[in-house]
Amino acid sequence: MCRCIVLLQLVWLTAFAAYAYAEDVVQIYYEERIPYAVTSEQGDVSGLTATPTAKAFNQTGISFQWKEMPFKRQLQTIKYNKKMACGIGWFKKPEREEFALFTSKIYQDKPSITLSKQGNTTVAQYGDVVSLLQDKQAKLLVKDGFSYGSYIDNLIETHSPEKVVVVGSSNVQMLQVILSDRADYFFVSEEEAEQIITSSGHDLEQFQRQQYSDMPAGNNRYIACSQQVTPSTINLLNQALGQ
Repeated sequence: MCRCIVLLQLVWLTAFAAYAYAEDVVQIYYEERIPYAVTSEQGDVSGLTATPTAKAFNQTGISFQWKEMPFKRQLQTIKYNKKMACGIGWFKKPEREEFALFTSKIYQDKPSITLSKQGNTTVAQYGDVVSLLQDKQAKLLVKDGFSYGSYIDNLIETHSPEKVVVVGSSNVQMLQVILSDRADYFFVSEEEAEQIITSSGHDLEQFQRQQYSDMPAGNNRYIACSQQVTPSTINLLNQALGQ
């Protein structure tokens, strides 16, 4: 009888320890997106936003676990505080600061450019992004619920270009939308453009990569966490990030 009680106690202690450990582990959400976050064959995640994130967590000793998740689901999970979780590479926007805790920046993009199909003269004729967005004949491809940074987001809202909205599509899939002439162009960071083309198996010559005279410096990217992550944890991460 005593042995049974001891065994039962051990089972409960083991289960409690596992539960407590799980509760202490921060889930880090990411989308597979070259060159920001890429999963190796060994299951490691690295890239322009993933590497500094992992380094900061490791330096602070905060346990974490990578979890691949579409951005829209990340947004909902963190907004409604469902888990102790963080998303990486987010842009900081006032409406997001109402529900998420942001670290210091982990990366700054180069200025945004557009990708369009080679020979698309509608897009190629413009040297500034404002004129492009004012052209109602040029169809802008956007991801549902996705931010392109405050500058571009505000211009899109101001000029209301003709839009083609896709849900849950990767940038590689968006290239196919461009090639099939269902949309004319989409915004992307300069460092990302070449890699998504080549990694998708397309030739660089199939696309126009266009810079704009009125495009400001690139957007800062951050780690954004749910309210279950404490402010003291954010402070520790900021110290590790050196800011």
